[in-house]
Amino acid sequence: MQDAFVLHIRPYRESSQLLEVFTRQDGRISLLVKGSRSKRSNLKGLLQPFTLLSLAWGGKGQLKYIRSVEPQTHALPLPGDKLYLGLYLNELLYRLLEHLTPYTHLFEHYQQTLLALAKSQHYEPILRCFELDLLTALGYAIDFDLAADTYEPIVAETYYRLDMEQGFIRAEQGDKEAFWGGHIRALAARDFTTPGQAQAAKRFCRMLIQHNLGNQPLISRQLFIQQRNKG
Repeated sequence: MQDAFVLHIRPYRESSQLLEVFTRQDGRISLLVKGSRSKRSNLKGLLQPFTLLSLAWGGKGQLKYIRSVEPQTHALPLPGDKLYLGLYLNELLYRLLEHLTPYTHLFEHYQQTLLALAKSQHYEPILRCFELDLLTALGYAIDFDLAADTYEPIVAETYYRLDMEQGFIRAEQGDKEAFWGGHIRALAARDFTTPGQAQAAKRFCRMLIQHNLGNQPLISRQLFIQQRNKG
C-alpha cells in the first residue's frame, strides 16, 4: 500500500475508469480501476480528489490496475474558489510531472498546501509557495542572489530580465518585462507582503509554468475565471 492523491479521472470503456494519481514513493502513475462506474461498485465515493488514500496496484502489462483502496482521511473541504484552486494544483501536477518519477518532497508540500488552502482565506501566498516548490522539483533552481550573466549579487535598485535557461540577467533601460531587484530578493525570501512583491512573484511563477506547459491553456484557470465572471 502506498499513500496517494487522485489528480485526474476519466472514463475507460463501458464501466471502468483511468486514474492519474500522485503517490509518495513513485510519483505520478496511471492506473486502471476496473468496473468502478458500475452500479455495484463501492469505489465511487472513495476515488475523490483531495483525499489521502492508501492504494495497492498490480498487473503484468504496462497499464497497472488498482487492487485495493483505503481512505486515510475524509476529503478536505475546499468550497467555492478553493475548489478551483485545488483543481489548479492537480492540473499542474498531472501535466508537468514526469511519469513514474519520485517527487517525495513535493508530495509533502502538496499535502501541506491542501491543508493550508482548507484553513486559510489568503490564497495567493499559499499558491506562490507551492508553485516555487513545483518549479524546484522540475529542475528550475533559479538563482535569486546572483545575476546569471555577471555572477554579481542582484542589487535591489537594478532591473533584471528573466532568461528561461539562464536565470536573471541585467535588463536594458526601459525593458517593460524586467523585474526590480528588490522584488527578486523578496522572491528568494518568499516574502509576498507588499502588492509589488506579490505581483512580481505571480508573474515569475506564471512565466516559468507557462514555459513548461506550452500553448495548451490550463482548464482549471478557465473554469475559475468563468466562475468569477458569473459572480
